[in-house]
Amino acid sequence: MTTNDADDRRLLVSMSVGQTAYAVWAKQARRERFFNIARLLEASAAVKRVRAEQAMRRLGEVAQTLTNINRALAGLEPEAAATGPVTGTSAFQRELLERAARALADGRDLTYTELGDLFVCSTCGRLMEGDPPAFCPECGTVREGFLDFRIVDGMGTLGPHAIVRRLEQGLKTVQALVAGLSEEQLAMPVNGFPAFKDLIGHLTDMDIVFRERAWMILETNQPKLSSAHPPTLRSAVKYRTMPIDELIEQYTTSRQQTLGLLRGLTQAAWQRIGHHEIYGPVPLLHQGNWVVAHEQGHLIELAQMRHNMLYGHNRVIDIAQEILHP
Repeated sequence: MTTNDADDRRLLVSMSVGQTAYAVWAKQARRERFFNIARLLEASAAVKRVRAEQAMRRLGEVAQTLTNINRALAGLEPEAAATGPVTGTSAFQRELLERAARALADGRDLTYTELGDLFVCSTCGRLMEGDPPAFCPECGTVREGFLDFRIVDGMGTLGPHAIVRRLEQGLKTVQALVAGLSEEQLAMPVNGFPAFKDLIGHLTDMDIVFRERAWMILETNQPKLSSAHPPTLRSAVKYRTMPIDELIEQYTTSRQQTLGLLRGLTQAAWQRIGHHEIYGPVPLLHQGNWVVAHEQGHLIELAQMRHNMLYGHNRVIDIAQEILHP
């Protein structure tokens, strides 16, 4: 094995571990609602992935798909190698991470003025912030070859049709999840998590917040969107005493009003802008992705809670605990 091979094997291990670390940390940041910090960590994971891929190719570990499948079946076993630090290894990345550390010390996310759009060169892994250049200053890859981690996409990249479809599915899913459960079961916290009724009431609260924001964006010129946190799950305890039929009716009525507002909107309407203190100028599409992502996390939890109740399992659910207990 040549010196270059040894260096590439160390690089492959280092970058692979670094990618995993950044990706897991990004997921945790999203759970804690630090969405811009999550975007930074996701971009950092992409840097590591690109560099690991390049090292793997230089080592000759990437062949035709048939060969790759045979290697996968045989069990690819890279040599172990001491790597040294695997994160925060460039001066620019450390600068960005230090910005995040300062924001977290204040108990908040980075704002759009503190962290701009991020781009990663898909060829060499160079990380860039702000307006992207026409080509990578390190390897010459054109702008079209960059991976984007833009503020506007920080909540997701679903289009209008997919957003409406997900919100429609939410109605059917909630109704199916409560079927056959008693009022007592629905009002009982599960494994230290909130009760079914808490979560359904919370979904209604959040649907109302989203609809109000959507209406403001559609009816006024670049309105200011409050950065204050919408109603928390803790405040939804009050719904435990409400009959489930009434709670479902409230959720259904709110969701139908929201869908009535969104259906038939033009692409131009979805691109109308509201100004958010943390995320800056964001389109209605951004807020639509936000409410869908929020609801999907809670629907997964509701499904797991139902499974535990019906089948006697006591599995602790690790679905965004920080979202569930803000």
